[in-house]
Amino acid sequence: MKITKITHILFISLIIVVVFSSSLNNKFAWDDKFLIINNPHIKDSMYISKIFSSQLYEGGGMHSNFYRPIQLLSFMMDYRIWKLNPFGYHLTSLLAHIFNSALVYLIILAISLSPCIAFITASLFGIAPAISSIVFYTPARSDLLMALFILLSIWFFIKYKEKKKASLYIISIIFFALALLCKEMAVMLPLLLSLIIFSPVGGGRDRPLHHLKHLVFYLVILAIYIGLRVTILNFAKGANPIIDLSFSATLPLWVRFLTDFKAIFLYLRILILPLGLHIERFVEPVRSIFQSGILPYIAGFIILILVVKKISDKNKLILFGSLWFLFAILPVLNIYPISVLFGEGWLYIPSIGFFIVSSAIFQDIIKPRVGKIFSWILITLFLFYYAFFTIAYGKVWKDSVSVFTNVLKYEKASPFIYLTYNNLGMAYSDKGDIERPIEYYKKSISLDPNYFEAYNNLGVSYVASGKIVKAIKSFKRAIRLKKDYMSSYANLGHLYTLIGFKNRAIEVLNAAIKIDPYYYKAYCNLGYAYADKGDTAKAEEFFKKASSLREEDCEPHYCLGAVYIKNKNYKKALDEFSKALKLGLHDSEIYNKLGFAYIKNGRFKDAEAAFMRSLALNKDQFEPHNNLGNLYSAFGYFDLAMHEYREALRIEPCNKGIADNIGKTKKEWKEALIKKHR
Repeated sequence: MKITKITHILFISLIIVVVFSSSLNNKFAWDDKFLIINNPHIKDSMYISKIFSSQLYEGGGMHSNFYRPIQLLSFMMDYRIWKLNPFGYHLTSLLAHIFNSALVYLIILAISLSPCIAFITASLFGIAPAISSIVFYTPARSDLLMALFILLSIWFFIKYKEKKKASLYIISIIFFALALLCKEMAVMLPLLLSLIIFSPVGGGRDRPLHHLKHLVFYLVILAIYIGLRVTILNFAKGANPIIDLSFSATLPLWVRFLTDFKAIFLYLRILILPLGLHIERFVEPVRSIFQSGILPYIAGFIILILVVKKISDKNKLILFGSLWFLFAILPVLNIYPISVLFGEGWLYIPSIGFFIVSSAIFQDIIKPRVGKIFSWILITLFLFYYAFFTIAYGKVWKDSVSVFTNVLKYEKASPFIYLTYNNLGMAYSDKGDIERPIEYYKKSISLDPNYFEAYNNLGVSYVASGKIVKAIKSFKRAIRLKKDYMSSYANLGHLYTLIGFKNRAIEVLNAAIKIDPYYYKAYCNLGYAYADKGDTAKAEEFFKKASSLREEDCEPHYCLGAVYIKNKNYKKALDEFSKALKLGLHDSEIYNKLGFAYIKNGRFKDAEAAFMRSLALNKDQFEPHNNLGNLYSAFGYFDLAMHEYREALRIEPCNKGIADNIGKTKKEWKEALIKKHR
């Protein structure tokens, strides 16, 4: 049977599906909470313009200087199909990775003209453990999409060089622009295209310097992008034009440069021996050329260059792959300071170069010496070796608790491990655990007593466990450590409201507004405080202000609806509840209140449907049953009313109001029967 390109691609796709199939059962993890679960921007197409004009975490209420609108658009498409079912998001990531692997095969086939090298390269890329987190971790969709558009841009550039059609060149440039909208690392593409130009398929035999002119329009797009990122699309408010001020930004250039030698060999190590894979890996900066251990890295790098040069005299593909790796990794080597000194996910595109070199060694060096059969046995064994580690690593990504527990196995000596303990506490809190988060927040604080966020989170956990005094002390401690830490002001104010200290709550929240007049949560919590005081006019004022600050948030609309019900303005209540629903609030309570508003607006069928929906979301609540009983009783459906009242009484057996409704309905039912038989 003839092995075709389609056969190769189908087989590559099959082994990827087999290796990554378990990822489809994984839950959301880590930043999914901010980018997907609590992000209204992906839940309605009305926010498309906001997606293109704001930073990545805007919808989730966090600050960053990442600009990745295509990533959010992909989440929006997933949400339309899957809502908040993680299966669909993982499926999209898996399909994107399969498509990327197919593109790697086609590109390497065009460059090497060898189906075997293309197949080996794409197969290794498809199941490599070192880059597998890109598939397992949903927010890494930015890497998948960036790679997709970079590979498509390269593919169309190759086709343009073959067919000389201007339309293919334009399509390639468009894909480069889309790649930049996925992730900043896409700035590498002009360097990769320069490799294509000097490769045989790119015109290396036909005046390569002449063909460099084709890079001009890519550089123009790059210049426009950089110009926008340092001006209009700079969300760091001048602190750092590309991303937030970070640990690496505090290091001098020469320190970052020396540390790069360690980082490069660590990248190569996890590609060859993928032991101990984990996120948040800390690389100790090299602060002197004479520091213990750095000279062997520098010597090793020089030896690698000499070996590549020697081998490349006979095999140009090894030089091509080596330069691909180096050019693609260049943007994240912290020459320009970025977030951290090392990241597994940054290997996604650079690893292709490593696998090109590996494939060329298998095909052109090992195979002639050991024979075709034995060389393919070695390749098969290496694929099984990769598959084993990738499948094992996939289990780590089942949820946030597992992810951060895995980090603690390897990074206990990191100076930033207090962040991991804090994240682990939040992960347990998201699972509904009350006591365990307290343990991890305390551990985080013991490692860094000035870490205000851990104090704030500890306060939240104390509230959940009923330790009110400790919660107040924790929030106040966070505020003392960081005078403008708004989350603690909001949490402290809301806690005072909950325990009845309404005036103190108002005082704290007003202090927060003086610090930040645009802090949404303070206005929302002021609305709660005034609503509890019975001052519905003030409550309405602050909920409206909160809504104006975050138009995409459903909470103030829900609260306004509740205020309008108190004021017996049922039409406005219905409008606000409808807005909250449109913005993604779909819990049982809003449907119960919505049903009541429908009744007051004479929309009885809609009211029935709303109460039914409330019960479908939470069957263990008595209010919808009681409200349905009232609705049915009003229209003379006494048998249905009695059924609903009994269900309500079963859930809330000591509720006098329900018992009174049953007595009243029995009396009305009896009177109706008497009247009917007269």
